Parts: sequence; C-alpha cells; structure tokens
Amino acid sequence: MTRATQVLVPGLWRSGAQAPEVPLPRTLARMVGRARSEPTVDTGWETELAHALGFRQPTAGERHWLAVPVSLAPGLTDLVATRVEDLDDGETEALWAAASPELESAGTTHEERFPGLDLLVMAGEGRWEGVPPSVGLGRSMRALRLDSPVYRRLQVLANNLQMVWFDHPVNRARVAAGQAPVQGLWLWSPGLPSEAPTVRHVAGGGLLARWLAEQARVLWSADPLAPDADFTVLDAFLSPRSADRFAGLLDSLSDDVLQNRIDRVRRDASVALVLHDPGVARLRLNRGDWRRFWIRARGLVPVRS
Repeated sequence: MTRATQVLVPGLWRSGAQAPEVPLPRTLARMVGRARSEPTVDTGWETELAHALGFRQPTAGERHWLAVPVSLAPGLTDLVATRVEDLDDGETEALWAAASPELESAGTTHEERFPGLDLLVMAGEGRWEGVPPSVGLGRSMRALRLDSPVYRRLQVLANNLQMVWFDHPVNRARVAAGQAPVQGLWLWSPGLPSEAPTVRHVAGGGLLARWLAEQARVLWSADPLAPDADFTVLDAFLSPRSADRFAGLLDSLSDDVLQNRIDRVRRDASVALVLHDPGVARLRLNRGDWRRFWIRARGLVPVRS
C-alpha cells in the first residue's frame, strides 16, 4: 500500500501566473513535469487538512465554527469580505461584549481557544460547514443554501451582529483613523473529529492548523519546513507580495520541503509525494514517475483533470 506525503501550497499556481518571469527551481520544475495529475476541487486547504485529520460534518449536535472578523466591500456582483487583522485587545473585547446579548439569544457561546482564534459554539440541526477562509475571503461571496436549520440560525446571528457593530464606537474610531471597520464574521466549521486520522504529523498552517491537529490528537509543528511531517501547509503563497518574495518561497519549497521527500520516494516504492494547490492542481509523484527522465521540466501552467 502506498503512503502519501502531502504538501499543500494554496495560491502557488496563481502566484506563478502573476510573476511569470520568476523561474522555477530545478527540483520543483522536474516534479511538476514528471508527476501525474489528479482531480482537484477548490475546497480550501483548511477542509483538506480537516478531512485528513478525520473530521466529518455532523447532522446534529454541538459543533465549533471559526469566527473571523471581516470588513465588507462591494465587488463586481456581490460583497467581498476581507479579514480585519489589526484589531487590538481592547477593540476585540469591546466588540465581543457588544455581541454578547445576540450570542445568548442565539444559544451561542464565544471562545478564544488560542490567542487570535475566535470560535463560536452552537448546537443545532442540519448539515452546514460554510466556506473556509482561504477560499472565500477576498472573493465575491457565494449564495449559500438556506435549507439547513443551523445555517438559518447562524445567518440570523450574523445579520444581527452586523447591525450591532455598524455604529459601534470601535468602528467609528477605526473609520476616522482610516482603518477597516469590523462589519461581520466569516464562519467556517471543520465538523467533528470522528474518524481515525490518515496523517501523523502536520506542519505549518498557523493557529488554525494547530487547533485542528490538537482536536485530532495529531502532532503539529509551527515550522512548515519540518522534515518529518506527512502533511505540510505552505500558505505563504496566498500573499507572496513581490517577485523576490515569490522566488524565495519557491526556493524554500523546492530545497527545504520537496527535495528530502523526493529522496524518500526514490528510495522507497511504497512512498508517494502529493503536491496540491486546491482547485488548481494536484500532482502525485511515485518512484516510477521520477525515473521518467525523458519528460521535460515545466512551469506552473494550469493543470486540470
């Protein structure tokens, strides 16, 4: 049975299209050329990780939602939500205090499991997980189905919070200072850890990945370059900022993450390497694939199955 080591690189292909002048490092270019393409959907790295950790969506009972403070702006056809990342402790406490009556009315409690990671806890009927931040933030908001009771309750809560925070002193002060106001929450739930994880060591992904790994009782490392991880998240490609920054990230991906994993693939036919940019490309490399020397290296052209 083949064991797959997964490296998730959300935004890699999009960054490559935005900086086509940056060449791929040799190892990465060879892998992209020789690996085999597999189907992929844009579920987001958060959902991919949750699934690998054994999370599944329940149809009833208590569950947790990640609650990301966002600012809303008109897009081409709908609203676009953007994460508000510069809140200080006083602003955060004041906004959640104002939200307390609405949370109580909705039968919801607010938790901060890790600094900077807000969670809502609610028991309810129906299946709904929302859209993970890496997929939804910065893009036109999708129209969601209203046939889930728990979604309808969360939608009412979200609408009420927008009204509570609309003219809140924190937001008035932020607007006056040229800062983005907090106009709502972006909600996403991984489900519940109800099956055995298929991974043993997660690296990278920040507090969100740590939260998921700890619930599943799986080892987590903050450093995405941890060599022994069998599930690595390199989400820095979502915002590489400049061509030089992108080039540096490519070198690190190629030399620090992929090279030692490719070496394992070359030594052991039972090991495979998966490089995955959700919704764009999913490439699987086996030992036989790496030996296809006649196939030329390639760049980050779109790969779809």
